[in-house]
Amino acid sequence: MAEQNIKLSQLFRSNDISIDLNIEKLFVEKVEIYTHSETIKVVLISKKLMIEQDLEKITKVLEERFQKFNILLKIRYDIPTNIENIMDKYWDNLSYYIEKEIPSSSSWIKDLDWKINGNSLTIFPTNDIVNYALENNRMDYKIKQKIIDEFNIDFNVYLDDSRIKDNGFEVIEQAIIEEKKISMETLNNNNHNNTTNSKKKFVSTNNNYIFGKKIAGEPMEIRDITPNTGLAIISGEIFQLETRDIRGNKKLVIFNISDFTDSMTVKVFLTEKQFEEFAINIKDGLRVKIEGDIIFDNYSKHLVLMLKSLNILEKEERVDLAKEKRVELHLHTQMSSMDGITSFKKLAKRAKKWGHSAIAITDHGVVQGFPEAMESGKDLGIKIIYGVEGYLVNDSKSIVVNYNRNQKYHKYVVFDIETTGLSPVNDMITEIGAVKIENGIVVDEFSQLINPKRPIPDKIEKLTGITDEMVKDQPTIKEVLPEFQDFIKDSVLVAHNATFDVGFIKEQLSKIKETINNPVLDTLELTRTLFPHLRSHRLNVIAKHLNVNLINHHRAVDDAKATAEIFLKCMKLLEDNQVNSFCQLNKLTSQKDVSKDESFHIIILAKNKVGLKNLYKLVSESHLNYFYRKPRIPKSLLTEYRKGLIVGSACEAGELYKAILRNRDYNEIKNIVSFYDYLEIQPIGNNMHLVRNGLVTDIEGLKAINKRIVELGDRFNKPVVATGDVHFLDPKDEIYRRILMAGQGYSDADLQPPLYFKTTDEMLSEFEYLGGEKAREVVIKNTNLISDMIEELVPIPEGTYPPVIEGAEKELKEITYSRAIEIYGDPLPSIVKERLDKELNSIIKNGYAVMYIIAQKLVWKSMEDGYLVGSRGSVGSSFVATMSGITEVNPLVPHYVCPKCKYSEFIEDGSIGSGIDLPSKDCPECGTNLKKDGHDIPFEVFLGFEGDKEPDIDLNFAGEYQANAHKYTEELFGEGYVFRAGTIGTIADKTAYGFVKKYYEKKGLNVHPAEINRLVQGCTGIKRTSGQHPGGVMIVPKYKDIYDFTPIQYPADDKNSGVI
Repeated sequence: MAEQNIKLSQLFRSNDISIDLNIEKLFVEKVEIYTHSETIKVVLISKKLMIEQDLEKITKVLEERFQKFNILLKIRYDIPTNIENIMDKYWDNLSYYIEKEIPSSSSWIKDLDWKINGNSLTIFPTNDIVNYALENNRMDYKIKQKIIDEFNIDFNVYLDDSRIKDNGFEVIEQAIIEEKKISMETLNNNNHNNTTNSKKKFVSTNNNYIFGKKIAGEPMEIRDITPNTGLAIISGEIFQLETRDIRGNKKLVIFNISDFTDSMTVKVFLTEKQFEEFAINIKDGLRVKIEGDIIFDNYSKHLVLMLKSLNILEKEERVDLAKEKRVELHLHTQMSSMDGITSFKKLAKRAKKWGHSAIAITDHGVVQGFPEAMESGKDLGIKIIYGVEGYLVNDSKSIVVNYNRNQKYHKYVVFDIETTGLSPVNDMITEIGAVKIENGIVVDEFSQLINPKRPIPDKIEKLTGITDEMVKDQPTIKEVLPEFQDFIKDSVLVAHNATFDVGFIKEQLSKIKETINNPVLDTLELTRTLFPHLRSHRLNVIAKHLNVNLINHHRAVDDAKATAEIFLKCMKLLEDNQVNSFCQLNKLTSQKDVSKDESFHIIILAKNKVGLKNLYKLVSESHLNYFYRKPRIPKSLLTEYRKGLIVGSACEAGELYKAILRNRDYNEIKNIVSFYDYLEIQPIGNNMHLVRNGLVTDIEGLKAINKRIVELGDRFNKPVVATGDVHFLDPKDEIYRRILMAGQGYSDADLQPPLYFKTTDEMLSEFEYLGGEKAREVVIKNTNLISDMIEELVPIPEGTYPPVIEGAEKELKEITYSRAIEIYGDPLPSIVKERLDKELNSIIKNGYAVMYIIAQKLVWKSMEDGYLVGSRGSVGSSFVATMSGITEVNPLVPHYVCPKCKYSEFIEDGSIGSGIDLPSKDCPECGTNLKKDGHDIPFEVFLGFEGDKEPDIDLNFAGEYQANAHKYTEELFGEGYVFRAGTIGTIADKTAYGFVKKYYEKKGLNVHPAEINRLVQGCTGIKRTSGQHPGGVMIVPKYKDIYDFTPIQYPADDKNSGVI
């Protein structure tokens, strides 16, 4: 393979590039130039293993030749041997790579042990510090990617902590975090603490740990415990474990335990020796069996269990044992506002544990869960399918359907029906009222009560006034239909929300083997088009708007008469505007406000990068231009941005499912099916509310709808997938959603559908009524088919994309040097020049100069306009920030400087902490009072030890000036490239506590505080709303647009905010 490529040595010789290395085995596979980032990417192929230091030499040589470009050198090995055979040598490269990624690893890298087994490398950290450093820097993932990139093999890398002998106890994590954040002095102090703690006696964890004795009895449910229980055995999960010191060198350990019927607090007093072993073995999340006395605790005023014995149990968790796994394509996280319960990370972790190859994220209307999903995908090594459950609006819906373009229509029948419910299939008609119009004149009426052969529900009786007594002697619908068919013959049918009325008529006609072929005009769609300014287009609202009398609303004949008058007034308005045909009439729908039309759920998945960008555009448009209670997506807009997207029919709130429920005709359903790339069915339990609400007769009716969707998929060659519409992880988690929905006023909150993440076998069981083969097709085959169509995507581009200000590097140098010379004189004192050069080199090398210049321009502009700007945080440790006027804090060592003759004196022995503490002093050269400055803050505090940490420049502008600062930023970079940073408001502890307390108070239940605490934990972190950062501004470089990174919206979806 390498022989087909150019030798690197040949390339170097032909370009007069010399290098003191043997590079005869290196070949150039490809060279790519990225002009926008000024980067040259060179990919080499080698037949022998190269050491990393030699590759760095090659990179340096190329950098010297191409000084205006960054060099990105990659290597791919074409070595005809197993990686196991060369790992001894290759480990030196990996060690060097780890040391480059973690500079502090030089002290322990040589002690790192490893083992290779086939295509797996296991690394054994020697202590908790090493383990934490490797995990925190994600070295297992980075090494895996390096091996995959260089050897083009499927490879896994694991960190195994089984050989750790030194825990380092509680200060380890703190020491590692602070290592990169604080000065070397603080780091050394922490290392001293680590040394001290490491001398403590080592106690190892024990999965068979028993406190007290082995518990033989069976546990009781916590909800059954009473003050008279006495000795109790219970089992469950531990949460909120805490420890308190008490007199006599003893410890009080308190924890809560839940078996998910209820929760209880447990207390135990331990000696120091008991506590040492107890603390190392007992953690939050552990499943245990415990025994103890139930007592009334005077401190908490509730029952508690005084622990006598504790045994660790194996945690019960559902597992996916299927040989072939499904893929979940419909899943909500905590970013589905006040609806999704579980974080994506937990769901993805479970999918990975179950062996699923991929998992989708489809939150309601937003993609705010994508960052967490992206990180989870990287950490877990599982494919993420990025999508959204949108709210589709059919903006192409016609006012008139089923008409002949070449025919003139002069006869209309305006009709209305009353029914026993909303389902054309399960409910019956109780009254038909109709008015016939010819040439604009009412010529006849039809009015007939109908015996539905069933009791009329109380709520319907109250709404319509039609009672069982009124219809008991009336004809049945079968007897009335022939007369009504004769009445509507050769006429255009007109109705308000015609799909409802026509759906019932079609269903009843189908029972006598008849159909209806009349043109149908819907006055609901007509008035939405003609009067888009109205907040509602219900019949009574339109009647009032057009001064039409509506007497006995919800009686068929009266509603028909009112609709007829509305229809005639609308037709007169159309005639006055030269709209004389149905074709012209249907074209008017483009003028209507579609944001208030009925919306349908729809699943939209990004297939590739083009699709991801189009998804961001759709989400943005739905929030900015079509938001009405929900972010709506017009069908025409989806069609415009459909490239790279896969569209699914979603749940029972989807367009297809609703069309089947409403008994739409074959052609309409055919058109709906043709719009989607795949069709979706869900477990019966998800849709039981349709049975409770009378829209479907029973479970068999729900199965019949799913079978119909499967049949439509087969007929029109559309894959049908089974999804769970996941909202939480496990069945027990439904309580959290129940509480939140009750808090939002849902009357059926306690009737939660089983929207938990199901295993493959659980889903196969759900759809066994389709037959084994078909169940496997919709659960396994087709979900994987959709997954395989989708590329692995990164929703947030890797790396940074700073905006470009031409000459920023030069300008920053000039500003800082000019200011430094103005203060310290020319030539600069060596300590000043060295610090300035060190910072400038690091800032410019890492591309951060533009960040400083932006901050400098904003600060100077504000100062020019008379508003002071405050800086805060670690920016005060940057001398370049001081010299460019961003901050007033001087991070040099304490020093004197003469404002007149520039004499300076620096105190470098550490005897003075801050220049402000220096004694006053006159200049020995000119006698002027010396200025005291300097706070001795290392630059590393700001940009890290390697100087490559993204700068975080916090500026405090005056409240009344912030809008001006934002506007000036737009002037610098252009409108459409500057956006306010958004925020997400989630449910906090106090709010969650309010939801939980209110839920149980309404039920009149007194709940144990431990159970309240458990439920509060489960309700926190769920999205409530979005907002805007008080000062954060996002700037998009000119060579990109915002949709390369994220969608946009108004804060809290408030158009009046004027901010995007």
